[in-house]
Amino acid sequence: MSKSVVSLAILFLPLSVFGQSPQKVNDLMERGLRAHKNGNYTAAIADYSEVIELTSMPAATRKQKYREIAETLDEKTQRERIRLIDPRTAAAYVNRGNLYFLLGRSDEALDDYENAVRVSPGLSEAYACRGGILIFRREYERAINDYRHAIKLAPNLTKAHVGLAIALLENGERKNAFAEFDAAVVLAPHSGEVFYRRGDGKRKVGDLGGASLDYEIAMKLDPSDPGVHLGRGQLRYHQHDFDGAIKDLTRAIELSPYISESFTIRGYALTYLGRDAEAEMDFKRAIEILPGLKTEIEAGVRRIKAIQK
Repeated sequence: MSKSVVSLAILFLPLSVFGQSPQKVNDLMERGLRAHKNGNYTAAIADYSEVIELTSMPAATRKQKYREIAETLDEKTQRERIRLIDPRTAAAYVNRGNLYFLLGRSDEALDDYENAVRVSPGLSEAYACRGGILIFRREYERAINDYRHAIKLAPNLTKAHVGLAIALLENGERKNAFAEFDAAVVLAPHSGEVFYRRGDGKRKVGDLGGASLDYEIAMKLDPSDPGVHLGRGQLRYHQHDFDGAIKDLTRAIELSPYISESFTIRGYALTYLGRDAEAEMDFKRAIEILPGLKTEIEAGVRRIKAIQK
């Protein structure tokens, strides 16, 4: 499974958690959220990092306890032992992890999600995010466990049901997967993401008609979501409607230039049409986003060229 599929599977708005003090932390969180939503990921990461740094320090009432820890433990273990009560810490870890993941920095993303779970074990979002990384790493059983734990903590967390559905489908549990997709539709009947994710699942199992219907619903609900354009572009590509695929994938790229799969599939469609120079540019960009795609893309191009002979 490619990185972009998972990133869309766990695509969600950043957490907006605020505390009573200090105000500087709330201001940083708000500024990070604005930068995050506006696509200024470098600035957002910097703000979230500062929130983590400020809120990870022991409270004044715990200074003596911290001194006792510091006297007996090395620095790494000190940090492991400190348990935080400021909810902004975990929220900042989750938000920064989401951005690392979108930028292809999956190891750093996983570290942030692990820290979020450690400091706030009741935060369902953290388990849902970690589940997405685990799908990416093809650790489907662990992903399933994380999503189920997220649902236990927050039964109406739609993204957890969607993520669980994806993990189950990848694990070969088709019936259970579509039960989770359907549960997500019930929870969020006006969410374009839920419909295009179910459309992706239907496309993967060969139900192209059902996939097309779900994509059309998603398109009406939220045409600004790159995922629906990516999904429908993939469907058109597999139906050999290469011009239609390129149109959809181009729109997906306009909406989000960080999804490697949009560039990869558009590159394949361009290759089929003999537009090799344009395809090479797309492949180059896909590999910049996710270097591990290089071998996969080269094999895909060889298959296309063999078919065309």
